[in-house]
Amino acid sequence: MKKDLHDLIYTIWIDKKKAMLLRDEPKGTHHFEVMHNEAGERERFKGETTNKTGILGKTKDRQPQAQHKENQELLHWVKEISHKLRYAHTVHILGSGTVRHLLQNEIEQNKELLNITITNSACRKLTAEEFQERSREMMAQ
Repeated sequence: MKKDLHDLIYTIWIDKKKAMLLRDEPKGTHHFEVMHNEAGERERFKGETTNKTGILGKTKDRQPQAQHKENQELLHWVKEISHKLRYAHTVHILGSGTVRHLLQNEIEQNKELLNITITNSACRKLTAEEFQERSREMMAQ
């Protein structure tokens, strides 16, 4: 009998700095993984105002460029996480903020992940033990 690789159920808690993944396999085994965003902290600007420098009589604001760089690094990190879901059947996404929506959009746009059932719900920051307990509760439903 052939093993069906698309029976995996993933629960993911994600924010801008960290993601926790729990993979449940049909045999009842669990695999827990923590991923950290390597992009680093957001650069803070002095007084959170624009940092303009004069170039040939014009001003150039560097803050939008830094924000664009941060957004691109975040999208790259979300894509790394979505590649780990290649054989998923169901994905439960937990987290706060907009990163969980970015992950959901990335999964929905990926052709390899077309027939995946996705649930997305807001959740406060969880410890690893709380996350594993919550994901097991979600699997039991």
